[in-house]
Amino acid sequence: MALIHIFGDKPIPRVLDFFTVNQFWDYSLKDVSEETGISYRTLQNIIPHLVKEGILKYTRTEGKAKLYQINRGSRVVKELQKISRESDFEYVEKMVKPLQSSTG
Repeated sequence: MALIHIFGDKPIPRVLDFFTVNQFWDYSLKDVSEETGISYRTLQNIIPHLVKEGILKYTRTEGKAKLYQINRGSRVVKELQKISRESDFEYVEKMVKPLQSSTG
């Protein structure tokens, strides 16, 4: 959940974190809404924008639902994943330092 640590607990960073963590699968707006707690209506605005920017991609239709996946081929996504990893490392380091100080 590194992008949330950087950009705050807002819908777009939550969506990006969700798709980054679950990068090998595709999801409908309903699935994303249930997993992130972001309203379906908000996702109807966010997802098309992220698709237009090449961050997410449409993968298929299942019934009436369109499914989306993070676009792992995008240079922007690769940089976001890099930032996310670095942020996760820094977050863990901040959490571990107080523990090491108290034990030692």
